[in-house]
Amino acid sequence: MLDYSKLRFLIIEDFAHFSSALRGMVMFYGVPLENIQIAKDAEQAIPLLKKTRYDVVLSDYNLGEGRNGNDILEEAKHHKLLKSACLYIMLTAENSTDMVMGALEYQPDEYLTKPFTKEVLNARLERLIARRDALLPIYREIDKGHPVNAVKLCASLAAEHPRYKGYLLKLRSELLMELKAYDKCAELYESLLQNKFVPWAELGLGKCFFYRDDFARAETHFRNILDQNSRYVQAYDWLARAQRAQNDPETAQQTLESGAAISPRNVRRQTLLGELALANGDLAVAEKAFNQSIKVGKTSVFRDPNHYFNLTEVIGERIKEADPRTAKRMQIKVGNLMDEVRKEYRRDSSVGVKSHLSESEFYQGLGDSKMAEQALQKAYDACVKKGADVSSRVKEQLLNSLNDAGKAEQAQQLLQQMEREESAYNHEAVEHYAKGEIEQALKLLQKALVDKPRSFSINLNFAQVALRQMKEKGANPKLMAQVGQCFERVDSLSPDDKRYVHRQQLKALYEKMGGAQA
Repeated sequence: MLDYSKLRFLIIEDFAHFSSALRGMVMFYGVPLENIQIAKDAEQAIPLLKKTRYDVVLSDYNLGEGRNGNDILEEAKHHKLLKSACLYIMLTAENSTDMVMGALEYQPDEYLTKPFTKEVLNARLERLIARRDALLPIYREIDKGHPVNAVKLCASLAAEHPRYKGYLLKLRSELLMELKAYDKCAELYESLLQNKFVPWAELGLGKCFFYRDDFARAETHFRNILDQNSRYVQAYDWLARAQRAQNDPETAQQTLESGAAISPRNVRRQTLLGELALANGDLAVAEKAFNQSIKVGKTSVFRDPNHYFNLTEVIGERIKEADPRTAKRMQIKVGNLMDEVRKEYRRDSSVGVKSHLSESEFYQGLGDSKMAEQALQKAYDACVKKGADVSSRVKEQLLNSLNDAGKAEQAQQLLQQMEREESAYNHEAVEHYAKGEIEQALKLLQKALVDKPRSFSINLNFAQVALRQMKEKGANPKLMAQVGQCFERVDSLSPDDKRYVHRQQLKALYEKMGGAQA
């Protein structure tokens, strides 16, 4: 029997009597009481996972209201809260198709159906812990951020532990994929597939071709998986990506619909399906998908306020052909959606502003200019008058909306506010430029332009650094075109502005270097 005495366990279970029973089982194996912690839900579990590195997590799937065991595993993996050697075992009394497929998608180390005895749990734990202990050197290298060393260990430990050869091949291929070593990765998959059909290897080989932009060959491998196993849901996602990359969005939508029908509790799948359906003009499917992305996303680490705005856009299109009674219900729904998104993301001022912009666009589409103007005014007030901390992207959207609505004075006030806000990249770039580090300064200013594209200071700084770069290393047509765009953005700079003379000097240099003809 394995030595459990030094292992740390986290039990996630909302029923006190069952968590107590689980703790008793674990203590029976030799785990000290002080090495066992219990959480009743995600709100208790996530802080514990952030604080402590556990060896084993025993999590119930159904934790009552709020996030379930899958949501916890998804968040833990996304934020790297689990060390590589940690074992996550999902426990559940449910057997619905949605739940089972969802649980398998997030790949816990084991899936155990309630009720079970301490002997059954012990047998699973012993098998998993024995493998974990044998491969511990690999997990340590992964956690240190040394994937190359981990790949080498996968090869050497395969000879030492032949019983784990298949698992090590899978782990090695995943590490090679992470390293973007697609040629080596493909060789490994092809070697394995010569002997037998292995779904994860076929999927991996398809990914290798996809990442090398060979989308047709990638599609062949994803289809091959589904020919063998029509419920291998990840193959639908990748097949849709390959089809979309080959400019076949209609077929990609159909593929994703098939995948979503098998396993609907995946936020990213539903979101992509909604985006494809919206682009394809299939508003009914788009509405259903975005509705589902909101529903599932409420407890997911991948929840996103844009799901609400996407759904509002779809309803805005569908309402145009709805009868008066249905249109009224749709209008009420949009109001409820915007109230909900503001409540759910009340700490994010950008969401508040964007929600009013979304409402304004919705009412504009209905031809209700009064309601559209009221919503636009709310967006402006929140952003400018109340001085909310709003992202530059949302401010750009608001600025465009103000210009489209003919509100020149308000647009100018917002533009002045945006001009006063300097980008952090700009400050750092100036420091590099002062040190003569031109390339570093240019890279940062390119980022600053994305962050604050309308800033006079950033556009002038970019022009100055880019022109110096080309003076030293020769003309670059692409860079010259970017400089020209910068001058277009600062064209409205007033002669009274202290930066006006600097702009004129830079523009003269630009024209001397052939910029006007570029």
